[in-house]
Order: sequence, then structure tokens, then C-alpha cells
Amino acid sequence: MGVGDRAAVQRGEEPTMSEFAPALAVADAVLYEGYLLYPYTKSALKNRVRWQFGVIVPSEYARTGTGETALQQTEVLLEVSDRASVAVLLRFLHVEARRVESWTGDVFTPVASLTLDGRTYLTFDEAAECELAAGCGVDGPVESIVPIALEASLDEELLRDASGALQGRILRERWALRGRLTARIETVADAPSLRKVRVLVENESDVVAGERAGALRTALVSTHVLLSAKNGRFVSLLDPTPEAAAATATLSNQHVFPVLVGGASADERHSDLVLSSPIILYDFPAVAPQTDADAFDATEIDELLTLSVLSLPDAERDEAKATDPRARAIVERAERYGAAEFARLHAGTLHARPDVFAAADPFAAIDVPALDCVFVGGAKVTKGSTVRLHPKRRADVWDIFLDGKAATVRAIHQDLEDQLYIAVTVDEDPASDLHDWYGRSFFFYPEEIEPLRAGP
Repeated sequence: MGVGDRAAVQRGEEPTMSEFAPALAVADAVLYEGYLLYPYTKSALKNRVRWQFGVIVPSEYARTGTGETALQQTEVLLEVSDRASVAVLLRFLHVEARRVESWTGDVFTPVASLTLDGRTYLTFDEAAECELAAGCGVDGPVESIVPIALEASLDEELLRDASGALQGRILRERWALRGRLTARIETVADAPSLRKVRVLVENESDVVAGERAGALRTALVSTHVLLSAKNGRFVSLLDPTPEAAAATATLSNQHVFPVLVGGASADERHSDLVLSSPIILYDFPAVAPQTDADAFDATEIDELLTLSVLSLPDAERDEAKATDPRARAIVERAERYGAAEFARLHAGTLHARPDVFAAADPFAAIDVPALDCVFVGGAKVTKGSTVRLHPKRRADVWDIFLDGKAATVRAIHQDLEDQLYIAVTVDEDPASDLHDWYGRSFFFYPEEIEPLRAGP
């Protein structure tokens, strides 16, 4: 199997894959987050240390004190009715070593690169997608244990020139993976309508020699779990219902951030789908509708990344194409883009206002008055107001650090799509005056602040 092929490992109770469909776009973005970073070249420093997210190393390697983990645990609450059950889908990448060898006439010799008929092949690491399914129910069985059992493999791809003469080969090698997926439903004290769903992923594979590079050969990479409920609803961990708040505080999630996925229009605190992600997300994350392919950085802007690729010199574009088939696809897609594709990527107010582009001053035709205040819960908030921060979207770790902190409003901004932002500095920060002086602020939506004192 080549890069990107799905390798379905031994399955437990087979779920209906359609039940996970509303979550797959976001889950795929998580699966390839950081797979390869701009400028997508092997020589770039940022691509010499890879596989940063959701890495579950073999337990033997974890015991060496590197700080990396051999397990991942998800715990969420489920509101149940009769005959409730949960389907579990574990997804991860299996690292695959791609080695290029040159044919000298009687023997294959390992090389860093091989150019053949104008195309270059590089020795590098790829990855294959793997999935493992399990299921458990309220009425039984309440626990499901499924082994992770992937055998080692070695595939050969011969490289011939235009005349058909053998010039080299590509070897793609994977090492055996061993571990287990355990899914369990437990009762919750003093809450008869709630159940705790625990999913534990453990890696017990052998370690290949070579420090971390060797450990990665038998690691589970970009590991995440999808949960689907029947006759039940998962409760938000970020914004739990009052009835579930106490039980939510007892949950133990290790190296993951479970969030609700699917449609949030009906109920923002419940969903029948959960994505337990190794990167911080909000409830109900979504991929932008104008995104048509992955660029391995789901928190970036497709338009910016595409323009950046087009700014690469020819030598770097060629190297990116040789580095990885997925990188080649990114570069070739950018090279095909024209004005219509960029307009679709932009897809904001400017895209909807073609008259703006015709103006001598592009922003002169945008009639957005400057804002000096905004009303939150009926209270007026303006520059100088004191507010308390209550981040809801968990964009990064700062949202956790700043929750509950008092802050001073420095400005109110409105973007070209009419979204309001409150710029603040944190009162406890001893450098807040300096931040105000050179314009550094934290930005929050109006619903993420609580007015405490009006400004001057």
C-alpha cells in the first residue's frame, strides 16, 4: 500500500461508517495536521522533526523518561435512554519509511535521491491511514477490548527510464504494531440518566533501534477517536448542562480534547457525535466550505498558504514535489489556481462586493463606521472598560490560562464580514502597559467577556 491508502486493522463490532460521516471532514484535518509544513520541502528545518500531534509511542520507549506517552484516554458523558450504545472508531497514521535505491547494474544501493527523466525521488517518511472499530452498550456488553495488530510489510516499486531500463527502486517499509483499544461504559453516581464512556488506546509495540526516530516506526501518529451514540446524546465538556456539571469535573482525559461534532443548530450542549482530538478544538468545529483539499495546517488560511506556495522559487517547488506525493498535489493545485479560484477562497465581503475592487481606494467603498462601544448583556463596553474573560472556543492554551481573568478593553474592532472583536490586555500582566503601548492585545468575541466596570 502506498501513501494515503487506508489500512483497516482488525475490527471489533463493525459500525456503520455513515454514522461518522458528519465528523469525517474535521477528523481528516486532524489526522493530517502537521503532516508536512510549508514550504513542504524535506530540507526545511520544520520538516526534519515530524509527527508532533497525537503520538502514542511504545510503552517500552515511554518508560525511558522522554515525556512522550504510550496511551491516550478519552472520557465523556452520555445521556442515555433504553438500549443505548456507542460505536467507537480509532484512527491514526502508521509511519512508513520510503527508501530510494539506485541500480548499479548488479546491486541496489541506498541513495538520498534519484532523478529519472526529469523527476526526482527522495528518501523520506510517508504514512498510511489506519482505522480500528469497537462498540459497547448500556445493557451489555459494557466493555469491548479489540487488539491493535498490524503486521510488518515491505513493498517494492521499480523505477525505469523512458526506454524501460531499470534505474532504481523505492522500498516502503512498515513495522508491526501491537496494542489494544478498550471501550467501556460505566454508571455515574447520583445521576441515573448519565453514563461515563471511557476509551483507552495503548501501544505495546516493539521499539525499533534509533532513539525517537526508531520509536516513531512503531508509534500511533495523529491518534484520535470518533464516538457515535445510538439512543443517547453526548454532553459537552466545554459547556456542560447543570445536571452534568459535577460529573464532568471528575472526567480524566489524557492527551486528548473531546468536543461535540455535527450540527449545533438544534442543541449546543449535546450531540450524538464526539471527536476526541489531540489538538485543542471548540465544540462543533467545521472545515471552511471553500476548502477543497488539505494543506496539512487546518488552522491556517487556504488562500494565504496557496499564495505562499506560488511565491516559492522553482527549485523549492521541485523539491516539494519530490518530497512527498501529497506535497506534490499541493504545489500542482496552487499552480493551477486562477482568479476565480482565489475569489472562491476569499469568499468574504470583498468577494461579495465587486464594486470595491473598482474603486481607486479599495476600502473607500466599504461603509463600516468606526466603533467606540459595544453592548454585552445590556451593559455598555468601551475603551477603558474592565471585563472578565470567559473564553468559549478553546482556540489554544491561552484560553485556559486567561479564563476568569480581569482585563481592560483597549479597542473594539469590526472586520469586513461584520464580526466584532474586543481587544484587551490582562490586568494581572505586569507588562500590560507595554503591550498597550506597542499595540499587542488579546482578542475575544463579545460573548466571551463579562462587563465589570464601564470605561471613562
